[in-house]
Amino acid sequence: MEAGSGGYLVLVRLSALGDVVMVLPLLQALRVQYPNLRLLLVSQPFAEDLVSTVPGVEFMPARVRDRHRGIRGIWRLAREICRTGGMAKVADLHQVLRSRILLLFIRLLRLPRWVRAATIRKGRREKRLLVRGAIHRQLEHSVERYAEVVARLGYPVEIPYRLGGLPLRPLPEVLESLLHAGKGAIGIAPFAKHRAKMYPAARMLEVAQSLQRNGYRLFLYGGGTQEVAILQEWGRELPDAVVVPGLGLRLGQELQLMARMQVVVSMDSANMHLASWAGVPVVSVWLATHPNAGFLAWGQSLANVVARGDLDCRPCSIFGNKPCRRGDYACGDIAPGVVVERVMGIIGRDKPIE
Repeated sequence: MEAGSGGYLVLVRLSALGDVVMVLPLLQALRVQYPNLRLLLVSQPFAEDLVSTVPGVEFMPARVRDRHRGIRGIWRLAREICRTGGMAKVADLHQVLRSRILLLFIRLLRLPRWVRAATIRKGRREKRLLVRGAIHRQLEHSVERYAEVVARLGYPVEIPYRLGGLPLRPLPEVLESLLHAGKGAIGIAPFAKHRAKMYPAARMLEVAQSLQRNGYRLFLYGGGTQEVAILQEWGRELPDAVVVPGLGLRLGQELQLMARMQVVVSMDSANMHLASWAGVPVVSVWLATHPNAGFLAWGQSLANVVARGDLDCRPCSIFGNKPCRRGDYACGDIAPGVVVERVMGIIGRDKPIE
């Protein structure tokens, strides 16, 4: 299909924050290569701030916990999508029961016309083999899988493998002043959804203390009551560190602040993907999961991954949601100095903040 042609494409991705962030490079590439194509992303309400960073993309919140919960709720969501007008093609970037039912309802509502749709191929068999240790190769990246879906709908797209995409906006003066203290700003995002993906807190605190001793201003990222409480406790151990959730920023504002970091240290987590969209190199610490599964943040270098390469039991699972098979979580036995060295290798010991 020619880049100048129009059309209407609805993309559905209802899940976690990191997965939605990986849709953004696809949306941006579609906007550039198909400027007359109307795009609508259907996702959970938290994604609205993210989608607003890609000009020209429409957003519809899927309130799966209340308004769009259950079969009746999915039917309601399908009706709302159909009311947006136009004969849309639908890209299911999620492929779960809810998204499949949603597509079925959209097709029923559009009868007798046929809605053209395509669903992501997740490569579940390959991922099972990866977990079993039967294969040891890089699987297709999630962003590439997304691109393959829209290509089947007539929109082949090339997505450059690079950091960034977030349009930078001015920060309030008070935040700018925080950024220019010391040698520069480093983000620390020590949390992940599952224990098997989290570097031990005591070791991550050692990493943070070492970076602070080297003269860098630390910005601590997290969310939720428990994580914020931990960060506040860390704040007492890390003088002058900024607890970002305590600033009362919206997600979009946190992204703007993150874009000013020289580097971010994170787990295999949503913050790894957010930092990549913000254009920041990430030192990502991988424990039970593995970049070979295709979830390394888009644009990041494998050279910045910190992991135990000597454990043949990795990955324990694709998403880190299963307990350690050995019971000792040896994948977290990584010296803090290794992480610090990787960070310093990226920023240089005396590089000022830009």
